[in-house]
Amino acid sequence: MAAAQHGNGFDPKRTKECVDRIEALAAKKQSLHMTYMSECAVINEDIGDVYEEAKNAWHIPKKALRTVIKARSTERKLEELRNDLDLVDRESFDQIRHALGDLADTPLRAAAISDSDADKGGKGTRQTRKERDAALDAVSTGNGAEKLATGLSKLN
Repeated sequence: MAAAQHGNGFDPKRTKECVDRIEALAAKKQSLHMTYMSECAVINEDIGDVYEEAKNAWHIPKKALRTVIKARSTERKLEELRNDLDLVDRESFDQIRHALGDLADTPLRAAAISDSDADKGGKGTRQTRKERDAALDAVSTGNGAEKLATGLSKLN
């Protein structure tokens, strides 16, 4: 740092050089940002056209369709967050969601419902629900992959 200083201050030549380089890079960044934004505007217009077509040609309400698109995007983001966890943390995540009554949103519940319903062949929903809840409780008690595998085998 001492080499960058000039007398009691900074070397004016080096300081100007740094400022000029930073400003040039910032200008380049701004230019790229504007290019990106103009490309996005074209895509946004295309998306708007599809919404209009859905409304006019097939009578799909735009507000409901936008909400579905947003919900699906949010679900994908949540699934990515869950998948970024290691196996132990993912199991804990599912247990916490189950404890909060949120298990309906997790892949474990979806698998449990589809596997249980397929195996029962249309058996009464009360019995199916009791068995499914017992299997999910088995998964949510205790730790480790062994408990998870035991709970999943009960689901199957």
